[in-house]
Amino acid sequence: MTEQNSNRLLVIDDEEGICEFVAEVATDLEFDARLTTRVEDFRAEFKDFDPTIIVMDLQMPDIDGIELLRELAAQDCEAQIVLISGMDSRVLSTAEHLGKSLGLRMLGVLCKPIMLEDLEATLEKAVSHGRSISSSDLTLALELGQIQVYYQPKARRFGSGWRVDAAEALVRWRHPKFGLMLPNEFIPLAESSGVIGPLTDFVFREAARQISAWQDEGHSFKVAVNCSVALINDLHFPDRLAGFLKEFDVDPAMMVVELTESAAMLDPQLTMDILTRLRLKNFGLSVDDFGTGFSSLAQLYRMPFSELKIDSSFVREIVQDPEAHTIVETLVVMAKKLGMQVCAEGVESSEALALLGEMNCDSVQGFLISPAVPPQRFLKVAPAWNSHGDMTDKGSNVIKMRSSPGED
Repeated sequence: MTEQNSNRLLVIDDEEGICEFVAEVATDLEFDARLTTRVEDFRAEFKDFDPTIIVMDLQMPDIDGIELLRELAAQDCEAQIVLISGMDSRVLSTAEHLGKSLGLRMLGVLCKPIMLEDLEATLEKAVSHGRSISSSDLTLALELGQIQVYYQPKARRFGSGWRVDAAEALVRWRHPKFGLMLPNEFIPLAESSGVIGPLTDFVFREAARQISAWQDEGHSFKVAVNCSVALINDLHFPDRLAGFLKEFDVDPAMMVVELTESAAMLDPQLTMDILTRLRLKNFGLSVDDFGTGFSSLAQLYRMPFSELKIDSSFVREIVQDPEAHTIVETLVVMAKKLGMQVCAEGVESSEALALLGEMNCDSVQGFLISPAVPPQRFLKVAPAWNSHGDMTDKGSNVIKMRSSPGED
């Protein structure tokens, strides 16, 4: 019996040429691809083929994409889903959010005509390399010191330029067999298995240790750490976190706790209790990925957040897309009126950086400055950026400081 390919793509579009194009690109990426142009064939293939990724058109003669999303959700579909359409990007974005609200794994959206590089980049995110890991592997990795914390520089606006004065802690797993593994490869396992609690505690404690180590070397960098939903529902978390900082003699004001917008709204009353206690202990609080959830602004503004982070999906488009530009500009104004600092994630060009400066955005993160790097590399990236980032001309002098994603 032939072993099944772990990368299986099923495409449905009433235009056969589109199906063939998607299938050809997928095959080049070593997917096993199947094509359908009718919903009856799609349903049959879905059952028989068990796809790991589905590429589907929103507009078809016998069924529309929204109906099909509901149908897939009812069948507990676990495949990642890419939406394609000739409709405008706002319709695609709304459909994607709907899919997420139904519990589906939405991988992305592509506007027609589909660009080859966009399709390849999207499909590459879904490629499985056959890495099999278990919760016991992850627990052992924590014990053996295989889990490491990288730091992505965060630049703040000073006068006419931007200077790195903070970082975001991002976890990595240096696996003895698979090499450096990124969070999306093991965080879902950690969350489903209960390992996320000790893993997140480790990152907070390691960040506190690193802040102290940097201070001993004469550097003052605040560090932001993403907080798991599992911890934000733990009433003991504020005291435990304060204990980590006391252990290394670090002022809580040097640490920012980041919580996603959607996580903050799961249990608003309990979240408000824990977040208020964190603020009373002098921790910074940031609402992460803002603009991608469905929270009520009335609920959100009652939370004691000190910073709002605008999601990279908007920031990356502000140069080309007037709607994205308007959204980002509006969020900056709103946050400032609520007395909050604003950080833009996903800054990848000097043009985007200049626009954010004009909008009076307070700070930025993104590959333009640097990807996440190990602590020792951070102390090279930050001064290198700062030697140019305070210049009025944010063109070629700044863009030269960009590091490659794989640079250590």
